[in-house]
Amino acid sequence: MDIGGCLILETESSLIKKHKRLLLDNREDVIMIDLGRDIPIFKWFISNKSTWESSTVIFKTESLLNKIAAAHKQFPDDSVKIMLTDAAKRMRNISKGSMITNAGYEYIIDKAIELKDVTEVIPNTTLRYLRNPYFIWNKDDFNNRKEIYRAHLNSVINKGITETNYELIETTLIDYDLSQKKMTKTILKDATGLSLSTIKNYLNNHPELKEIYHSIKDNSGTSKQLKHREYNLNKKVA
Repeated sequence: MDIGGCLILETESSLIKKHKRLLLDNREDVIMIDLGRDIPIFKWFISNKSTWESSTVIFKTESLLNKIAAAHKQFPDDSVKIMLTDAAKRMRNISKGSMITNAGYEYIIDKAIELKDVTEVIPNTTLRYLRNPYFIWNKDDFNNRKEIYRAHLNSVINKGITETNYELIETTLIDYDLSQKKMTKTILKDATGLSLSTIKNYLNNHPELKEIYHSIKDNSGTSKQLKHREYNLNKKVA
């Protein structure tokens, strides 16, 4: 996205802002939304378990605050300052040697905001499933939010993989040239790039796929089909 000649990079915050109405309208029953594809975003993470050595504190602080500001250049300055102040507090907690004073952090934050339109920042990950920050938790689930999010995400991802594999197998079967060899599970495995056990599981668990498979198998590589193919090949040579 380009605003006023500046390249706008997506972040989790910008995606929440973009889909705010949808997230709010579904805050009672939608814990996350599927964005439909992997969106390139910039994401940062400050672990409380890590430690920044005194020799690297200033560089790392300036670099990360500058990138956070640049990644949110489309946000109002006061919103960016709140974001940077919160990030700076977490940086200070893991920094050795008290290398930066309160006034120093304030200066770095203000400078990062001043330069946010010209600071270069590139995507470092992707995001497809966006958490709903407005989701209304019941009292029993509130303390287990991380585990519930993780379980829900795994369920959604597995469902997505299932749908993708199903479509791949179905398309491969439908597009198979009946004049070729008789269809087998091994041929289907090689054509899709899936494992043989995966092919068997999908055919066993999806009757409609199994029906297509047997139909293709019964009608491929028959004497009639092979003669027809041989005739066409001879015709091309002639």
